[in-house]
Amino acid sequence: MSKNFSPKVTTLLIGVPLALSGFALWVAFALWPAQPGAPLLVREAWDAPRFWTLGVPLLLLVQAIAAGAHDGVAIGRLPLWALGGLFAGVVLLRPAGSDLGLLPLALILIGAPLYGALWVAGVVGRRVVDAIRG
Repeated sequence: MSKNFSPKVTTLLIGVPLALSGFALWVAFALWPAQPGAPLLVREAWDAPRFWTLGVPLLLLVQAIAAGAHDGVAIGRLPLWALGGLFAGVVLLRPAGSDLGLLPLALILIGAPLYGALWVAGVVGRRVVDAIRG
């Protein structure tokens, strides 16, 4: 990425795609039918095993690529973009009749560990890029 951008613009150029990735992760797995041929219903995305076995690893990969893309962006802030997008999806796309009563618990039990995993992915991504650059 060009070093001509200010740090705020660079953070936005990397953070916004991360937020969109987190949001897309939630939307994709919330709308993915439970079985082939099943009707399209909104579900809690993290209730599906595919969310954890396919979606979260993809988000970790996107995080590693984003952190390696520019070394001027603080690794500790990048996971907040992905988590912000993910939890925006939780708030905006939920099953009919459900409320947000368990959202604080989800932030603690899912958000905190996922922040740690995203941070580690960012560190690994940055180290891989540094090793490639020599």
